[in-house]
Amino acid sequence: MRFRIRSFIKRIIPASVVRILQLLLNILRTPERLRTRSIFAAASESPSYLDLDALKKLQERYPPLPEYGYDAETVEIRGRERSQQILRLPGTREALSFLELGCWDGMVSCCLCRKGKKATAIDNRDTGFDERASREGVELLQMNAANLQFTDESFDVVFSYDSFEHFDSPEDVLREAIRVVKVGGYVYLEFGPLYYSPFGEHAYRSITVPYCQFLFTQNTINDFATQQGLDTIDFSHVNRWSLEDYRTLWRKYSSMLKKIRYHESPNLSHLGLIRAYPSCFKSKSNYFENFIVANISVLFQKTDREFGLQLHSGAISRRLEGVC
Repeated sequence: MRFRIRSFIKRIIPASVVRILQLLLNILRTPERLRTRSIFAAASESPSYLDLDALKKLQERYPPLPEYGYDAETVEIRGRERSQQILRLPGTREALSFLELGCWDGMVSCCLCRKGKKATAIDNRDTGFDERASREGVELLQMNAANLQFTDESFDVVFSYDSFEHFDSPEDVLREAIRVVKVGGYVYLEFGPLYYSPFGEHAYRSITVPYCQFLFTQNTINDFATQQGLDTIDFSHVNRWSLEDYRTLWRKYSSMLKKIRYHESPNLSHLGLIRAYPSCFKSKSNYFENFIVANISVLFQKTDREFGLQLHSGAISRRLEGVC
């Protein structure tokens, strides 16, 4: 129900208006942001964590987040909305072949097929594949996104939703995306929450406290979960890359990827926790922006054919080294 309400709001309020409203809200929070940054800058860098009692008290202050939603109707709505979003991006409406990385159910690709596109969707697990996607003609494959089994320049568009924060090596995945997309083709990535942002541990089904990954040790978190009869957290399911890491990655490949659109979405709703426990944050990163940017969306256009050949040679060398 909650997802339907959010979807309805998205349909009646243009995305551009939503972004303007978010921008205005962030502007209103500028004084709070500056005050928090000042407190953060003065904090000690000595390792600091809160104890189990503090977790119990904070958990009571934060209600559970809305469920993401994996029922049949929800994944279809989400797939339709995302496919429409992709085809509104510059240059993608005329594209014919699409590759989805980290597809899970494959319903975004399913909806692209319904629009006459050819879609291939991969995931490292096949347990989430939706039969509706197969029936519509999506080629669903279990595959490692960092080692794609496709020839160079196979696709017009490579895209991924909510997966880049989970990939063990985002750089390897980006290199492979560059290799398999055609020159002049597009790579679109939309993902988050980033690890350093309020809900970056992706533990919110059990631990509702924002920034729990910096306020508490892993043992404290899972001791609490066990005591409360909640699911324990698999801390390996996110890659722990920061905003700073991704910005460095984009710069590294800027000579062969032209940035067409780029947006970083901040989450300023929980700055009070940084002000209350600044050492818990400063001891994990000196870069304040890491803690407030939650999501990234970026559209690249591949501009360099020679680099694709270099990537291919490098990939072959790595595979041969692995065999040896």
